[in-house]
Amino acid sequence: MEPKIEKNDISFFEPSDLGAFGSPTKLVIYASFDECGEWGGHEESFEIFAKKDLNFYAYYKRTKVDCDKLSEFYGKPEFQQPYISKEIRLSEDNIIAVNNYLSKLINSKIKERSPGHAGQTFGAIKTDSTFLINVYDNNKENLDNYNKLLESFKIEKVNYQ
Repeated sequence: MEPKIEKNDISFFEPSDLGAFGSPTKLVIYASFDECGEWGGHEESFEIFAKKDLNFYAYYKRTKVDCDKLSEFYGKPEFQQPYISKEIRLSEDNIIAVNNYLSKLINSKIKERSPGHAGQTFGAIKTDSTFLINVYDNNKENLDNYNKLLESFKIEKVNYQ
């Protein structure tokens, strides 16, 4: 059983570590999918940062792809079309969800087997390179974990098969 972070036990980055006082550093949570098979699929990211008000925010982006137009657009910027982009102020529940997501992602990395031969990638990086985790495997728990994160932000889950 994996530990679950509760409200009275929140650990998170300091606002100054994620840009509150002018630093460009952000925490980026990213995912890429494979609805077009070996050619990939849509991409998503949360760029988490703090503002001068010392609150945390996330800039969320999701692209969409048209697998029927692979021959026309693959390898070109047009393949990834913007679909959703919005800024969200993080609540305490969002911060807990990010912590839970990262904990499970680290555990998944420990269990990852190479080569993964999967089409989905889940990861997180602090843009100053002091934190990096990248998971590339076919473990369905990673998608479930990511969807729980999306749910905490009231964003539509990733659902394709």
